[in-house]
Formats: sequence, C-alpha cells, structure tokens
Amino acid sequence: MDNAKNIEDSIKLSIEEAFEIILKNLNYTLPISANSRSGAEISDYLEDELVKYFSNITHSNISNLIGAPKGKTKNPFDFAFDYHMDDFSDFIWADIKAININYEDSNPDLGTPNKIIDFILDNHFYLLFVLIKYKPNKNETLIIPDEDGKYVKCTFLKDINKSVRINPKPQFQVGINEKEEYRTIEEFMNLFKNKYKESLERIIEKAQKKQKGLDETFKKLELKIKDYKKVQKL
Repeated sequence: MDNAKNIEDSIKLSIEEAFEIILKNLNYTLPISANSRSGAEISDYLEDELVKYFSNITHSNISNLIGAPKGKTKNPFDFAFDYHMDDFSDFIWADIKAININYEDSNPDLGTPNKIIDFILDNHFYLLFVLIKYKPNKNETLIIPDEDGKYVKCTFLKDINKSVRINPKPQFQVGINEKEEYRTIEEFMNLFKNKYKESLERIIEKAQKKQKGLDETFKKLELKIKDYKKVQKL
C-alpha cells in the first residue's frame, strides 16, 4: 500500500507543480470573459497550456502528454499521459474541473461507470481530477487559491468522498467541497460496486413506481380521448 500511495502522491505532485508554474507565468489571470461556459473554456485553455509546457521540457516521470482530440464533443479525458516510476508504468487519464467560487456548492459530473469499467478492462486504472477555482472579472478570469494557498489540487477518482453517488445519467457526482478520502484500489472497487448497485436499485424502484401507475394513467387518458372524440365529432 505504501508503494502505491508514494506513486499516487508523485503523480499528483508532478501535475500540480506543472500547473502552478503555468498559472504563475500567466499571473493567475486567463484571457477568458465570464459566461455560462467559462468552466469549459478554462479547461480547454489550461489543457493547451499544459500540452505546450510538456512539449518544451523533459520530465523524469511524465512522457507522451496529449490533450483531448479537438472537434469532438465527448472526450474521455482533458489530457492524458504516460507515468513511469520505478516498476510502475501506466497511461493516466485526467480531467480539469474549473470551479466558479460563486457556485462552490456545485456537484460536477465525474465520468460514467462504463467509462471507468472500459478503462480498467483496458488494463489501466488511474483517473485524475485537477481542481482549480476561478472568479470571473469583466473580460478576464482570475484563478483563486484555496484556504491552503494552493492554486491547484489534484485528486484521484479512487479517493473520492464516500458521499459520492451515481446519478441516473449515469455519472459519478459529488459535492465539489467534499474532502478526498484515501483508499486502496481494492477498497475503491468495493465502493464503486456498491454505489453502482445503489444507483441501479434507485432506477429500478422509480421505474416500478411508474409501471404500477401506468394502468390508472391510461384509464384517465381513455376517458379523455372519449370526451375529445365526442367534442370534435370524430
């Protein structure tokens, strides 16, 4: 477990350090005006900056860092990279979550169960989230530090707060301010299975309630149709 945690901490630190350098060079200000899609635009902008950053340096652990394919509306990641450390070597998917400080009670979607299942079946595991807080300011966007003075916080899906749920879309969803909780890979798989089961049970229960009321609903509809035909002389 200690070895896994050391690797995970190293991955997070590598990405946090890169973004801290990028944001410092940008004076923590992005040329993005406030609008309903500011979060998505910030993610796209920082993704491009990160790709540019890693194309100009040689990193001891990170290689082949790529951004999401342009022009596609649905991408499994914002950026992805190979990470090598000791005997560990894997392809990491990462998403940038830009959080407007005026809406810090938001519950962002964090990926579908099938996305995670397919990723694991493809012999990978780590999905990383990069959390960045921002404040719209006229024609630009200010990046805001958290209470610890950090401008960037990385966390793995595996360490998501236990309050996470899988909504009907279905998407993993959790309050953005919920604290991460370290767990082993096996512990995450148990959490994943239980949360997915709970989600499906909620969907089934809701469908069964609708099904039970179907006969009564259609009896009412039949009466309405009779009245309608009578009025319309059909």
